[in-house]
Amino acid sequence: MNKLRNLSLKQLKEIKPIIIRNLAWFNRQPVKQSFGIKLKRRLKNLLIITFVGTGIYYGYRNYRDYKWFKDMNDLDNSSGIKQRIVILGTGWGAVPFLKHIDSHKYEVVCVSPRNYFLMTPLLPSVSVGTVETRTVIEAIRSLVGPRIKYIEAHCVDVDPKMKIITCSSEDSSPVSRGDDIKGIFVQSKREGGASSRIIKDSARTRPQFDMKYDILIVAVGAENNTFNIPGVQEHSHFLKEILDARRIRSAISDAFESAMIPSQTEEERKRLLHFIVVGGGPTGVEFAAEVS
Repeated sequence: MNKLRNLSLKQLKEIKPIIIRNLAWFNRQPVKQSFGIKLKRRLKNLLIITFVGTGIYYGYRNYRDYKWFKDMNDLDNSSGIKQRIVILGTGWGAVPFLKHIDSHKYEVVCVSPRNYFLMTPLLPSVSVGTVETRTVIEAIRSLVGPRIKYIEAHCVDVDPKMKIITCSSEDSSPVSRGDDIKGIFVQSKREGGASSRIIKDSARTRPQFDMKYDILIVAVGAENNTFNIPGVQEHSHFLKEILDARRIRSAISDAFESAMIPSQTEEERKRLLHFIVVGGGPTGVEFAAEVS
């Protein structure tokens, strides 16, 4: 106390902030700071967070690229060392298997003419325009990752004795990727039908090939069952693929536009707007609900 009494006024002013800060810490009271000091501290913290976040982002991106190239090199160098599993199809049976298979233990190859996974429960919504085509498909390569090799082709023959499959890219029924169906089926009015010929020629540039396998998994799905109902096979639209949904959407649109013609008779208008759904399963019920 005697020392404090002997302190000058100038020295007391110098130690006053220290005493106030210590008392505020003991009393858990925030120290009042000016706006400039607060702004400076916050800008400093923001700058630190920005630098750290940028470093983490670029580090992760470089690691991801490095891992992708490493996985691709491992896949190319693994032929003959690992057992080769060939999966036919990219549907509900094939995709879960591809996502859970240990690609470090096996060499996995997927062969399918459809290079995307289709969310089939949403096809009724696509057929009436509630959902767009691009929202119900997902690229197969982005789903399964780089360690699984994908080849776009049809399997046309299987030799179980030699364990060889024969694949070809040519097929009479094209697979839609959500493109306009008129560009696939309708002949162009231009000379030579350039639109349809380009698609056909692009498939011919892929030669037929054979592939050996150790394990073959067939997950190509099934065809629509008509249950032998007369007229269904010849006069109805099926709802199994993206192309089917686009056909139905086009047919519904044409029916409504035809019914809007002023000179259309009442009987013909009722016929155009009369839709029949064959089948009372999930697809039929959902489509009936969507179109009603």
